[in-house]
Amino acid sequence: MCDSLLSDSMRFVLVTLCMASCVALAQRRNRDLTPNPLAGNPEAIAAGQKLFVSACGGCHGLNAEGGRGPNLADGRLIRRSSARTLFNVVKQGVPGSDMPAFPLPDEKIWQLLAYVRSLSAPAIESPPPGDVDAGRTLFFGKAGCSGCHMIFGQGGFLGPDLSNAGEAHALKQLRAALLDPKSRSTEGYVGVTVVTKSGEKITGVARNHTNYSIQLVDASGNLHLLSTGELRNVIWHDGSIMPGDYATRLTPVEIDNLLAFLSRQTVRPIETKTAMTRNYR
Repeated sequence: MCDSLLSDSMRFVLVTLCMASCVALAQRRNRDLTPNPLAGNPEAIAAGQKLFVSACGGCHGLNAEGGRGPNLADGRLIRRSSARTLFNVVKQGVPGSDMPAFPLPDEKIWQLLAYVRSLSAPAIESPPPGDVDAGRTLFFGKAGCSGCHMIFGQGGFLGPDLSNAGEAHALKQLRAALLDPKSRSTEGYVGVTVVTKSGEKITGVARNHTNYSIQLVDASGNLHLLSTGELRNVIWHDGSIMPGDYATRLTPVEIDNLLAFLSRQTVRPIETKTAMTRNYR
């Protein structure tokens, strides 16, 4: 009987310790997942940029693109770490490395991290640079984007679908793709013109190609499955087939408006997307 009571007592102690450990672990994880209270705040981001240039630019580069310290602009280091982890890195430094401690007020550190996060945050998380409705009009009108790109079933086939552009890309990536498209191309959208042995000329994008065949989609969305044996000539386009003159074709305000529209495109549930678009108009 004594052995039974002792066994029950030991089980009670073990269960109590286990529960206490679980509670402590949960509390620690909750602290680790504490969000940056200034994330997405334009004023905090601007203040954080000034801090970064003076305190961090010497190692990480004035644009956070790397130097003696790692590149913080591409987002890989930042997105893998919680806000609290990054806060502790800045506050306490990294022992054994060149990263010193910065005993700044908490608000200053959160401003700094708000800026660093904004460099690679999805565009949907940042206030848009212009007018969303005006950008929509440009996309389906003057800018001609819908001739190649589709958004939620509306538009063309030659360019990537942009229905999730705001979620998949940072704002600076959207701007670079718009103003300097030749610097980047998307896999599966390489521009090509083929001439068949019968003299037919087809221009579009190669979704797939080997030494023996090419799968080509033309501007009307038609898929052509072509054997290289039936082709007289294959001309590959250099980089993206997207026009490279938007910097002169559109005004700075129009560019901002177009980016505002693209930055709001997300495949999140429609009520979330609508609310976010309304809040940023």
